[in-house]
Amino acid sequence: MKRSIQLLVLSAALTGFGSVAGAQSCSIASTNNSVNCTVSTTLSTTVASLMNLTLNGTTVTLVAPTAVTDFNVAGLFSSTTTGPTFRVKSNRSYRVQVSTDAATFSHTAATGAANYAKPVAEVQHATDGVTFTALSTTPTDLASGSATALSAMSSVTYKTAYDITKDQPGSYTLGVTFTLIAP
Repeated sequence: MKRSIQLLVLSAALTGFGSVAGAQSCSIASTNNSVNCTVSTTLSTTVASLMNLTLNGTTVTLVAPTAVTDFNVAGLFSSTTTGPTFRVKSNRSYRVQVSTDAATFSHTAATGAANYAKPVAEVQHATDGVTFTALSTTPTDLASGSATALSAMSSVTYKTAYDITKDQPGSYTLGVTFTLIAP
């Protein structure tokens, strides 16, 4: 008797658990040979935004003047430098943006030289080597696209302006950030 009560309680608990989980059942009571019984189910999944930016060449040394004769009669010099390359994998539309971490380069002046805060706008960027846009602390678009298993390789080119009366001897550094975003 005690065992029957335990089984009855266990059976009631399992039946209650099944109904809470939204169980469905199907029963057939027929003498026909051709019968069927169906129970519907629903499948669901959630796919996250899956995006990847691969950047090659994260340290770039800008081409700088090496002789006084590099400057024109106005004291200006301009050079282009091949920058990093990047690719995107994404299951949705995307944009790649570039921005600088500061409004000016950090300058470590050579002995006897004055300190100079070179503006980041004196460096421009392009992915086509023709249409250049000044670097800025405000992100600007480099590329955009739709979902892709692997985008074409994009190359960044930098164009840097130098002024013999302003650009003091020493080393200049600047943090540049590439950002992958979903619009």
